[in-house]
Amino acid sequence: MPIPYLLTTLLFTFVAFLAAADASLVSINLISAFPALRWVRVHFITLGILSQVIFGLLPLLVAALSKKPRPAMRWDIWLTLNVGFVALVAGFAGVNQPMILTGGMLIFISAVLLLIQLWNVRGGDAPESLKFYITGMFYLLVGIIIGTGIYLNWSAALYIKVPLEAHIHANSWGFMSLVFAGLLVDFVPMITGRLLSSTKNVSLIYWGMTLGAFGLVLGPWLGGSLPPTVSGLILHLSSTIWLVVLMIRAFKESNKLNSVGAWHLVSSYAWITAPILVAPFILLGFLDGRAIESIAPQALIYGWVLQFGIAFIPYIARKYFLKEEHPQLGGSWLSLASATVGSLLVWVSIFIVPARGVLYGIGFAMYAIALIHPLQELIEITRTGLQNHELA
Repeated sequence: MPIPYLLTTLLFTFVAFLAAADASLVSINLISAFPALRWVRVHFITLGILSQVIFGLLPLLVAALSKKPRPAMRWDIWLTLNVGFVALVAGFAGVNQPMILTGGMLIFISAVLLLIQLWNVRGGDAPESLKFYITGMFYLLVGIIIGTGIYLNWSAALYIKVPLEAHIHANSWGFMSLVFAGLLVDFVPMITGRLLSSTKNVSLIYWGMTLGAFGLVLGPWLGGSLPPTVSGLILHLSSTIWLVVLMIRAFKESNKLNSVGAWHLVSSYAWITAPILVAPFILLGFLDGRAIESIAPQALIYGWVLQFGIAFIPYIARKYFLKEEHPQLGGSWLSLASATVGSLLVWVSIFIVPARGVLYGIGFAMYAIALIHPLQELIEITRTGLQNHELA
């Protein structure tokens, strides 16, 4: 993992910890001077932490699995990603359209450059996971276009009826889901010593998640059209459950399921299935979707994406930065319990309106606690790695 990506990951993890703590204090009315913007918090997890790891890792990982030389550090990709992210966050804070456009364009350029880099590795000894990564990056490009357009009034021109939902679905069910699935395909064998599953099963999971994500983006694009949304839900949920079952089986058969990192990975997927399971009740009118659509993404990102990162980011950093042969997955029982309780409280706050502020605030306090251990891990990994780099 290149040093620049590791340092920005560490920086954004620290900022994400402060943002979670800020959200907690604001929600329970202890402070009000700096009320956190919910989408800024979410993007510090997705674009700020996970995308740093994904953009830094995938070229190295795919090259190694394809038995090709280690690629050089692409400063153009790193700079456009991070300058774009800073501009995007600054634009969000003041709803500054030129800044949002600049940030969105730079991140789009960075994603295109990475997509081209991955595309050129196709064929030969390319790993089975490569199609997950390439398709995931394509969905990220779609998500960037939709998300940037929300603030620039592009939605009408693109005929997007429910742009926020389409944006979230493209980034979550498309980009993150597919890239995470590819990481499991690649890393579960390294961790457990056995393949996740057969090539045929992996391919079926890929097509189920890809087509499912397409339906979940198309549905809100068309204004909540039921046929693509329902078919997308069924395909994506069934493929995700299949993937999780295979992961649990691999961990269990290798006696790795008792590790906290494995439980972080397993429990994280409870929070990606939760919004999918309540979606039919929203579509059929049994639940008011406004509060769920406003609050549930927070539990989704902090419960699923953050927990996945808590387990995998220290593992990746130890393997590719410290060069450890058998690294451990990250996390602690405290981070696991805190992230789980925090997600439960944030979900419960949706339905218990009188206590929403308190529950939401306590939930984000738990998220802040969950971030303490991974932050300590990354600091220690960075310190050790830089010392070894100086001695080399």
